[in-house]
Amino acid sequence: MKTMGKQDSRTIFIGDVHGCLGELEEIVRILQPGPGDRVIMLGDLINRGPDSAGCVRFVYESGFECLMGNHEREYLEEYRQNEKFQRLHRELGPELHAWIEARPLYIEDENFMAVHAGLEPGKHPSESDPDVILNIRTWGGSAADMKDLDNPPWYEFYTGHRPVFYGHWARRGLTLRENTIGLDSGVVYGRKLSAYILETQELVQVNSFRVHYIPPSLRGKVFAGAPILD
Repeated sequence: MKTMGKQDSRTIFIGDVHGCLGELEEIVRILQPGPGDRVIMLGDLINRGPDSAGCVRFVYESGFECLMGNHEREYLEEYRQNEKFQRLHRELGPELHAWIEARPLYIEDENFMAVHAGLEPGKHPSESDPDVILNIRTWGGSAADMKDLDNPPWYEFYTGHRPVFYGHWARRGLTLRENTIGLDSGVVYGRKLSAYILETQELVQVNSFRVHYIPPSLRGKVFAGAPILD
């Protein structure tokens, strides 16, 4: 993919990275963000991929904004007793750990809203349980089951004019609608890492370097030449 030209004051959203540092570095190289640009990571920097600590360090040192993802929250809740997260805690060190703790659940601007998973229908994110903001996919009227594919996607209930940028739903993949933009395109599963520029409505993608992770329950299954995603 060719290096892009730049314009002043871009707002750039990047989907779920899941430890895929090489792909993140590549898409940033293409985007070439400058001092006038605002880069917002949509959460889930960590887990499943090869270099979670490296992704956190890269985003932190680059000065990018970043949302809390469900995988960051899982890490914060379990790092004291979970061996995998204990190791990540040591790799991060106290400064990067504190940075993860301070990640917001949503970012609101007059021109957009950004959340990790989505919005609870009929509510501002400040009124919602964090579990909803970090995990919602579908909505059947309550938070009892936010993954039931018999229920409609949360974004079908959203009628606001400001676009909502989100990640989290790798199985649904890249989902570009008039007022909601889903950017988790499954890089850790061997698909793509996606970025979107608000001002130009431009999509930028890089291919995954390889399949980094497949959920155990789905190993051996394929769909359209790529792993089915959970």
